[in-house]
Amino acid sequence: MQFSHPIFLWALTGLSIPLAIHLLSRKEGKVIRMGSLRHLRETSTQQFKGIKLNETLLLVLRSLLIILFVLLISGLHWKDDSKKWLLVEKGLEQNPMVTTIEDSLKSQGFEWHWLQKGFPLKKTNSEITTSNNWDIINLVQQQDLQQAIVISASRAENFKGMRQAVNENIRWVTLPNEPVDFIAQAIQQTPKQVLIRKGHSSADYTTFETLVSTLPLPDSIPATSINHLMVTIVSDPTFEQEKLVIKAALSAISKTLPITISILESTPEKSASLTTDWIIWLSDKNTLTNDSINLIEYRPQPSNNFLEKIDKNKWSINRKLNVDNAREGNLTLQLASLLIDEKEKWDRVSVNDKRILPDSILLKGTTFSSYKLTANIFLGHNQNLLIILLLALCVERFVSYKRNQ
Repeated sequence: MQFSHPIFLWALTGLSIPLAIHLLSRKEGKVIRMGSLRHLRETSTQQFKGIKLNETLLLVLRSLLIILFVLLISGLHWKDDSKKWLLVEKGLEQNPMVTTIEDSLKSQGFEWHWLQKGFPLKKTNSEITTSNNWDIINLVQQQDLQQAIVISASRAENFKGMRQAVNENIRWVTLPNEPVDFIAQAIQQTPKQVLIRKGHSSADYTTFETLVSTLPLPDSIPATSINHLMVTIVSDPTFEQEKLVIKAALSAISKTLPITISILESTPEKSASLTTDWIIWLSDKNTLTNDSINLIEYRPQPSNNFLEKIDKNKWSINRKLNVDNAREGNLTLQLASLLIDEKEKWDRVSVNDKRILPDSILLKGTTFSSYKLTANIFLGHNQNLLIILLLALCVERFVSYKRNQ
């Protein structure tokens, strides 16, 4: 037999209250002087014994109520050998709610593990690693656990691939972080003008806005210069229409995004001596074999992807280049994402992305709120004790009503 919160056992001193009331209420009767006793009717001694018995019964019941209540709030439970884990995502260990839950579960036999592959113990020095939570859920369910309580930020980007069903013995608690404002990118357009891409992320959404600032940036925010790209379109005379579509897409990118694109034109015969960042190949002739040059070739073929990678530094346009296909396939957007290397920016966005996966998706529509979790931890194995307490309260109220006490 163990107690989750033994400090509350001090409340047993409250037993002195009904005992004191019982003792203080037993006063000597008032003495009335009478001349004769012949007109007084004798009262049965058994009736007085019944009154004293009822007073003793109420004392016992009220004392029992106090004892049961103290045992309930102290978290009385019987130790078992079942395997129970508390799994905490790295970085949340300082959260006050995590500390409270740990204190409540530790005496119930829960063992702290980090929510990572291998599930290292708390005392293990483990670095923060990014894992696919669907895979983690699958690994947890492979363990022989009676119960597992998972505390995670439930960031949406950490759930990739096919959804996993969550077993009933796993209770997932989401602790979303506070909304943040951050600078995703700062580009020095002119010596006195900076283009700032500002982001705001919360549990529900992430938004961006572009600002133009003439104020100096803090040292912690590095400003990059406008990127300059040289793109060479290698084409034959029969691909004039396709060349116009490509040039229109590149021009739209240069006008919309903070990048300068220099467009050059060449023929397949002169392509061997080209010095450029990108080559867009619009010809039926064989392309270059130089892997050091980024190459986009035009090869219409049945495919679900408008633009896809086929080899190292080599991509293929799989649909016919006309205005309708370019619009439907988002040619401009796909070229922009390919030509502009924004890995550093998106890494910064990923770190500050606070969106969470809703419980309706994670838990099949079942939401375990922090209130329900706390109540479950508080009651734990004491549901039977709570029922006994309620029954004792009903009996005490009934006896008190009958005796008018």
